[in-house]
Amino acid sequence: MTNFWDDRYSDGKYIYGTNPNLFFKEFVMKHPIGKLLLPAEGEGRNAVYAAQCGWLVEAFDLSNEGRNKAIRLANEYNVNINYRIAGFDSVEYVSSEFDVIGLIYAHLSKEHKVGYYRRLLPFLKVGGFVVFEGFSKDQTKFQKINESAGGPRDVDMLFSEEELSMIFEGLEIIKLEKCNTILSEGIGHTGEASVIQMIARKSSFNL
Repeated sequence: MTNFWDDRYSDGKYIYGTNPNLFFKEFVMKHPIGKLLLPAEGEGRNAVYAAQCGWLVEAFDLSNEGRNKAIRLANEYNVNINYRIAGFDSVEYVSSEFDVIGLIYAHLSKEHKVGYYRRLLPFLKVGGFVVFEGFSKDQTKFQKINESAGGPRDVDMLFSEEELSMIFEGLEIIKLEKCNTILSEGIGHTGEASVIQMIARKSSFNL
């Protein structure tokens, strides 16, 4: 998987563009500035945007190529992000360190979805938020008519509302909605798509 993403990001262009995901951008604009964790951050578009807004940003990904492009983008905008090469299974942060965890198209295999996402929750403060956007299982129909629609071809890596409710059981779900949208995120996410958006709050130390 590491080599897959290194190969994908080795192109000089930013595959998913340099502008932030719109759902993530809207969240960041509306919430008090704090400390943010961005897993599977890829080329850094969301991390750099948040840093421009004054957030303290930690990010990680398995791809060296993705990190290199993220740091380059941060330098272009004269902001700092702390970006580690790590995986969901090994990354470590201080307990209750973050105000927000942003999972933006951080798709994982079926066998890792629950354990890897929930492994991050102790790093989130009580009262902190998870903001999530990923492709729904309905994305397969858009992939059939548009090869640039985006998302894994393995339907088990896509999401349903019921699945997200189960994965993030114990969090207070503020928003959980499947919707069709038009994506314009580089060449990687282009055209009509089916996504699921979630905002959830951690209300207990027991996670």
